[in-house]
Amino acid sequence: MKSISPVAPRTMMTIAASCFLAGLLLGAWIVHLVTKRGEMLSGARQVDLQDRFSAKIVGIVDGDTVQALTPGHLIYAVRLAGIDAPESAQPFGKESTQHLSELIFGKTVNLECKNERDDYGRLVCKTLLQPNGEDVCLDQLKAGLAWHYKQYQDEQSPTDRETYAEAECTAMKAKIGLWGDPRPEQPQDFRHGTNSPLLFDTNGCRKSSQPTSGAVLGNSQSHIFQWPGCPYYSTISPDNQVPFPSPESARAAGYRPARNCP
Repeated sequence: MKSISPVAPRTMMTIAASCFLAGLLLGAWIVHLVTKRGEMLSGARQVDLQDRFSAKIVGIVDGDTVQALTPGHLIYAVRLAGIDAPESAQPFGKESTQHLSELIFGKTVNLECKNERDDYGRLVCKTLLQPNGEDVCLDQLKAGLAWHYKQYQDEQSPTDRETYAEAECTAMKAKIGLWGDPRPEQPQDFRHGTNSPLLFDTNGCRKSSQPTSGAVLGNSQSHIFQWPGCPYYSTISPDNQVPFPSPESARAAGYRPARNCP
């Protein structure tokens, strides 16, 4: 019988070890890619962001939410600051999404963002087209395809707050876009099943539906106050309830108003 060369087993063992090592490296690389992509899309990855940075818009989710690709190849969900667009299932939801897509899809923008994310993990950013600085959030208001987000207007600069309010009012009086509907529903009402009254100032422009007087109830844990009619007004634990005679007194105590109320 012919003897087996001792070289063959060693060669086979070397090949097997090489394949095993290659498999480990490939598996680790796949896990790295999947993990990194999941972090980018979910916004879970913790990175230090500047208040302002540029990005390319690679996805349009709806009329106020986009996906932005940074020069560092990270993708972030970005909510347009200062506006609230109709939801996809609402009247003018599709039109709002299409209009935003025509404005910025595939284009590079400058994003001016808040330091914190919203409740859905999105960056909240004023979105400006390059190179001319055109305000895309404002464009949505002018087209009558978004509401000025009154619940968050305190976070805007005084100039932006006034400009956005005027743009909405102009579109409303001209019955442009969603304002052509005799009974438009605020997106927040659609989301939370509430029914906010449309309140107007002396110029006939819409103002915040939040009350300026009357008793409100604060939550000592969240430091948020609510008023009768808010969906979670009656669910505040008795141990956490802090009654206030007015919204002003609640604000003075460091509480902010709930943002899902009529």
